[in-house]
Amino acid sequence: MLSRLKLVLALIFSLFTIFTGRLIFLQIVSAKDLLLQSQENISEKRRVSPLRGRILARDGTILADNRIASDLMYKGGEIKHWDKLRYLLKLNSEPTQPDLSDPLQRKLGFALAENISDDLVPAIEELVAGQSNLYLHRRLERVYPTSLAAQVVGYTKESLGRYASYALDDLVGEAGIESSFQTTLFGQVGRRDVRVDNRGVDLETVQYKEAKPGQDIILTIDPQIQKLAEDVLENGLQYVNQRRLESEKDFEEVLRGAIVVLNPNNGEILAMASNPSYDQNIFTKRPNDIKKVSELLTDTKHMPLQNRAVQAYPPASTFKLITSSTLLERGYISPSQKYFCSAFLKFGGITWENWSYPASRGNYDVTEAIGDSCNTFFWYAAIDTPDFKQGWAPYIQDLTDRAFEFGYGSRLNIGLGEEKSGRIPTEKWKRDYFNEPWYPGDSLNTSIGQGNVLATPVQVAQLIETIALDGQQFKPHIVKAIGNESKPIESKQIAGKFWSTLKIGMRKMITDHGASRLLGPAAKFPIEIAGKTGTAQNQRGDGYDHAWFAGFAPLVNPEIVFVVFIEYGDNSSKVAVPMARDFFKAYFGVEE
Repeated sequence: MLSRLKLVLALIFSLFTIFTGRLIFLQIVSAKDLLLQSQENISEKRRVSPLRGRILARDGTILADNRIASDLMYKGGEIKHWDKLRYLLKLNSEPTQPDLSDPLQRKLGFALAENISDDLVPAIEELVAGQSNLYLHRRLERVYPTSLAAQVVGYTKESLGRYASYALDDLVGEAGIESSFQTTLFGQVGRRDVRVDNRGVDLETVQYKEAKPGQDIILTIDPQIQKLAEDVLENGLQYVNQRRLESEKDFEEVLRGAIVVLNPNNGEILAMASNPSYDQNIFTKRPNDIKKVSELLTDTKHMPLQNRAVQAYPPASTFKLITSSTLLERGYISPSQKYFCSAFLKFGGITWENWSYPASRGNYDVTEAIGDSCNTFFWYAAIDTPDFKQGWAPYIQDLTDRAFEFGYGSRLNIGLGEEKSGRIPTEKWKRDYFNEPWYPGDSLNTSIGQGNVLATPVQVAQLIETIALDGQQFKPHIVKAIGNESKPIESKQIAGKFWSTLKIGMRKMITDHGASRLLGPAAKFPIEIAGKTGTAQNQRGDGYDHAWFAGFAPLVNPEIVFVVFIEYGDNSSKVAVPMARDFFKAYFGVEE
C-alpha cells in the first residue's frame, strides 16, 4: 500500500515538474516569440494602392482620370439591417454568397452593390459598422470624360492575378498610353498596418507608409483637331458608299480608316484618329455591361479596338515619293528626263498596266509622274538602271536603303506599344520568307508601293514632313511631357538635293491632276496644298482598294501634315481627297 502511494506521489511530482518547466519555457524563453504571434493575431498589413496618373491633352483637357467608387462587399454569413440596406440600395434579391473559386471574391467578398452614390455612403457606413462580413470597399475607377482619341489613350482593367507584381484589384493598362506607360501612371504602392479586434474590425492604424501617386502624362494631341479628324473620318462613309453605289456593290456599315495630323516643325502629333472608335468606360465602369464588352472584344470585322494609324498597309503610290527621291538622288534620272506614261508595258512575259489603262498619258518628267501617279514612268525608269534584269540590282538596293532612311521598315517609337514596323522587302527577307530569289518583277512592284511593301499612316506622315522641310526630319511623337518634365524633341537631316522637285510634283497633283477639282485652283481653294494619293490593291479585289491621301499645307512655311487612310475605300481621288478637303476647309476656316 505504501509503495503504491509513493508511486502516485512520484507521478504527481513528475507531472508538476513538467508543467512547471513548460510554464517557465513559455514565460521566459518563448516570451518574445509569443508576444510577436499575439501581435500578429490582432494586426494586419494592408496594401495601399497609389492614385493613378491622369492622361491629358496638350491644353489640359482630361482624357483619362480617376474617381473613388464605393462598393458594398459581403463575405458570407448573417447580415444585420438587411431590410434597410436592401431598401436604400434598391436590391431585388437576397445576398449572394461569395464564390471562393474566384480569387477576387475570395479576397474581397461578393459585391452586393457597386458604385454607390456619394449621398448614400454615410448611411450605408452606419448600417455596416461592426459587421466583419460586410463593409464598404473604396476602389479606384478609371474614367474617360471625352472618349477622344480612344485608341491612343487606351483603357485599363483589373489585374485579377494576371500580373504577379500587382494586386488583384489594381488597374493595369490594356492598350494605348495606359499600357505603354503603365509603370509611370501606376505610381508606387504604400502600406498601412492596422490593429483589429477578434472579429476583424479595424481598431487603429499602427503604421502608415504613404503611396506615391503615378505621374500625369500630357499628350501632344490638340482636342479640337482630334475632334475634327474623328468627325471627318465618321462622315467619310458617304464617299465610300457613293463609290459602292456607282460600282453596284453593297454599302459599308462602318468606315474603317485612320487620320494622322502632325506639326512638321517639331514632330508633335496633333491628332491620331481611328475609326470605328469606342467608349473606354465600357471596360471600366461597374457594373460591367458584359454584352457590350464582349461585342468589342469579339468584333473581328470592324475591330474598333485597333489603332489603324499605327497598323501597316500597302502604301501604294504614296511610296512613289521615295522612288522619285531614289532615282533623283542616286543619279538614275534628272529632273527633266522624260519617259512615256503609257497605258501598259510588257516585261518578263507580263503585261504591267498603268492605272489609266487602256489610255496613255503622254511624255512625263518626274514632277508630272508624281502629280499624275504614273506607274509606267517609274517602271521604265527602273528598267533603265544598270543590271536591272539580274534581280537584286543596284537600283533596288538604293531604293530599299532610301526607304529605311526615311523611317520605313521599323517602328518610329512614337509612344504606343501597338505601333507596327511595316515592311521593306529585301533579297534576304524574300529568301527567308518564301525561299525564293528576288526577281526584277519584285523591284517593279516595290517601286509603286505594292507587292510586299507595308507602311503605317504615321510613317507616311513622317515622309511627308521630311519632304515639306527639305530633308529636316522631326521624330513624330505623341507624348509631350511626363509630369513636369517635357520630352525632348528629336530631329535629324536627311541628305538630298531634290526636295523642291518632289514638292513641285506633289503640288501638280493638286493643281493639274487627281485632286484639282476639290483642292486646286479649279475649286478656288485658297490654301496652297501639296499632296500625293495612293490606291492600294489588296486581297479583297477590284472595287475595294485601300485609299490614301498624304499632304501638307501651306506649300510655303507648312504648319500641318495630313494623312488619311481608308480601308477598302476603292478610289483615293473620290474618297480620300474629299475627306482631305473636308479637313483642310475646317482647319483653315475656308468658307464655301
